[in-house]
Amino acid sequence: MTEEYDLMPVEADPQPQVRDKVYRQLRQAILEGRLKPGERLVERKLADILRVSRTPVREAIRMLELEGLVAHLPRGGTVVARVSDLEVLEIYRIRAVLEGLAARMAAEKIKPEQLQQLVGLMEDIEGYASGGDLESLEKAHQQFNDVIYQAADSQRLYAMITSLVEHINRYTRVGYCHPGRIEEATQEHRLLVEAIKMRDGSLAERIAREHIDNSRRAYFSEVACKMGQA
Repeated sequence: MTEEYDLMPVEADPQPQVRDKVYRQLRQAILEGRLKPGERLVERKLADILRVSRTPVREAIRMLELEGLVAHLPRGGTVVARVSDLEVLEIYRIRAVLEGLAARMAAEKIKPEQLQQLVGLMEDIEGYASGGDLESLEKAHQQFNDVIYQAADSQRLYAMITSLVEHINRYTRVGYCHPGRIEEATQEHRLLVEAIKMRDGSLAERIAREHIDNSRRAYFSEVACKMGQA
């Protein structure tokens, strides 16, 4: 029996492709902090800068709104969304659980070439930390985490963690400004590598969860300190 669906043909339209490019560029700018929380997104101005019509910009902004990255204010237009302290706390708590699980699974499943890559990145992290190269340190840190997520060998877990990480990266950088946090985090990464080397999933999970908890405390300590200085 042939299946029949009550659907109309879809005509080829280049517009969605333009919209998706605008969406990706705006999303990246928000996640990297180039578009800051509270900053207004003016369709006309963005269309002029990106050299596109206002329609794909409007559609891209709607997509970002559904993702929670922008917010529409009554009579105030559209702005880059602010993440509340409660939301940051919630994300840290969820990350602690998910990254702990990823570390456990990675310790049990990691391949020799992935372990070698992890060890090499650990050396990079230590070098950048001691040299004060924060930009390179952040990139190496992200690559280090990604190896662990990949080594866990779970596409669903990988998607869940990376989505959370993308949304909170602009805030976790604040924690690294807290005195002594870089050195402390570097040691935590070293302990995690050793646990994974030993294939000790329980230990790897505990270290990963403690690392996220310590990052959370450093973030809120730094925020409190800055508010006290304001």
